[in-house]
Amino acid sequence: MTRVFDMAAYKYGLLILFFYGSLFFNPVWGEEEKDTNSSAKIQGVVRVVQPGVFDYQSSDYLIRMRAWGVGFPKRSQPGYNEALSFTERELLSKPVEFKIKQEFDLQNIKAVEIFTGIEKENFSLLAIRDGIGWHLEGETERNGMFTMAQLKAKRKRIGVWRYGDVFQAENNNPTLPHPLLRNVIGQNPFSAGLNYWVTSFGKIHRPGCSFYERGRGELSRRPTGTDCRICGGTNPRD
Repeated sequence: MTRVFDMAAYKYGLLILFFYGSLFFNPVWGEEEKDTNSSAKIQGVVRVVQPGVFDYQSSDYLIRMRAWGVGFPKRSQPGYNEALSFTERELLSKPVEFKIKQEFDLQNIKAVEIFTGIEKENFSLLAIRDGIGWHLEGETERNGMFTMAQLKAKRKRIGVWRYGDVFQAENNNPTLPHPLLRNVIGQNPFSAGLNYWVTSFGKIHRPGCSFYERGRGELSRRPTGTDCRICGGTNPRD
């Protein structure tokens, strides 16, 4: 007996096969599809904005931060490119850790102490030591390590100190001028000559020295004591 081919039944069978086949090859049918192109955000420094200023990607937010206690040249100043390269090299290619020193500064940026690499070297200290930037004494309240590092960099005239003290005005704790007649008992205030700073320990510092008029002491045009090893005191260093 010859069977009659039923085209309608054939098409109906194909439709049922296609429907159940789509269920088999799409196991998440009926569920919310996941974005296979999405990836977890990488935490770390993602961008250097300018020397010492950078964007840090946390798990939830992009945070702008800056290095605490160190200043850097602006774009129009000498040493800017060196400072930018230093920041990128230290922060983009090494593991970093932070210690928040100020939640938000006047520019609404977090000021943080940065530790880089496996040895957790202090980023600000490295920059000051190599003359890449200068010590912001007012912000750190004259951090001892930063102060000594800057004195050595200035004596070697490396980095920004090759250009003299052109960046001294950037320091947020400049030396204020004092009246001419201060501490001049027994002296002629109108005579020519330098006013040296003699500390309570008998150390003599010249104007321009980092220790000039710091701590306890008095001004004198005829000082007696021990000359400073940094500035030379009464015997200026070349």
